Amino acid sequence: MSDDSILRQEIRHSLSGVRNLIRSYSGLYSGEDLAREVLKVCDQVAQSRQLTPRLKEARRAVYERCARLAHDADRFSMRDPTAIAASRARAFASIDVLQDALLEMRKAETCVFRIGPLLRRKSL
Repeated sequence: MSDDSILRQEIRHSLSGVRNLIRSYSGLYSGEDLAREVLKVCDQVAQSRQLTPRLKEARRAVYERCARLAHDADRFSMRDPTAIAASRARAFASIDVLQDALLEMRKAETCVFRIGPLLRRKSL
């Protein structure tokens, strides 16, 4: 297995807990804060002090979509099943975008420019 697919699998596995949170969110309990819980897990997966602009944007989208799902599924709202399903699908899509941004960031962190082959070339 290549390093890229191992890294992709590791990130996907790390975010499976977030997907389970979104899938099982009901909005019926007052102590639930879906957006905060999801971002906490996402930040643990990121493990980086300097977030890329793409990752910041993906993180913001995850927060907004999870907050929207929480609003649509709130026990005091109209609770339209179609709207809840659409909000849940948008939250899953934002997690997929975040996963891609995390992969890009991790690949950039592990990519090391190797100058050795350039130094061994004969000069013109």
